[in-house]
Amino acid sequence: MKKHILALMCLLFTALGVRAAFTIEPAVIIMFADKGEKTAFVEIVHTGGGPAAIQFSVQERVLDIDGVLVKGVETKSADFIVHPAEVILYPKERATIQIQYKGKGKITSDRAYVLHSQEVPLELEAEESSIDIAVKMLTNYYTVLALDTGKPGKLVFVSSKVINGGKIELIAENKGAGRIHMDRLSFSVGGKSITNFTGKSNSIMPGQKRRFTFDYPRAVTEKEVRFGQ
Repeated sequence: MKKHILALMCLLFTALGVRAAFTIEPAVIIMFADKGEKTAFVEIVHTGGGPAAIQFSVQERVLDIDGVLVKGVETKSADFIVHPAEVILYPKERATIQIQYKGKGKITSDRAYVLHSQEVPLELEAEESSIDIAVKMLTNYYTVLALDTGKPGKLVFVSSKVINGGKIELIAENKGAGRIHMDRLSFSVGGKSITNFTGKSNSIMPGQKRRFTFDYPRAVTEKEVRFGQ
């Protein structure tokens, strides 16, 4: 009995130690909608550990008002087909995944989704026992998938108020057709450049609002704020 328990424990520790790892290239997927692109490819590379079963789906990209990706709200998009939708990779293997946009109508503004690549459980059968051990593979990748129209974004003032700690909150909305790239965004209040502010995560897509917070002694008005890209 003790031998069986020891064998089972050894198998369990071995199984847990062979957690698979994989990478996805490219890191950001862009389809240039203004050029008629509707298909993209990504390459999945097994980089270590045991075999990996990976499922793929394109999901709606939900950001909170601070620009942070909301996880756990996983709504599959009906605009895409992913083929194959699942692969099993062994050490050093790679696979190419095709993503095809099938949405109807002309794309008139930038859009963003996420390609969710999720490892799913693999069952490992014990050689010296009838017990099956299921090892949960929890690796998840959320890769940005963007439809780019080449159009500019337009960030406009919505509101401002005082919050705690000598800071204020400024909310702006993108009313343009293109995204607002955060690495290019700048803004000023009363002619003074604001450089230290929150809300820098992820681009602001058309129709989205973003909250910025920064040190300032009072709420500001629309006339005082200037955005630049």
